[in-house]
Amino acid sequence: MSRRARELTVDQTALVGAVRKVSRQRAKINTDYVMAILRAREEGATFGSIAEAAGTSSQAVQEIVRRHGQVQRNESVRSIPAPAK
Repeated sequence: MSRRARELTVDQTALVGAVRKVSRQRAKINTDYVMAILRAREEGATFGSIAEAAGTSSQAVQEIVRRHGQVQRNESVRSIPAPAK
């Protein structure tokens, strides 16, 4: 059973707007972080060296590559036009 949302005050509206803005920034930073790790790995950097640079564990880097690496490769394959016949 849903309730009808009450109106926000002016101050609450401003705070919610700030949350929205920071959320967008965080999403971009997270994407940039994952892409940098994937790029470093594709260039041959070891999991350990990437982890040290990122301040995390090599297991965390391996998990990022496992979860996001295939997605990036699939997208880059789709973006390459097929050879003309």
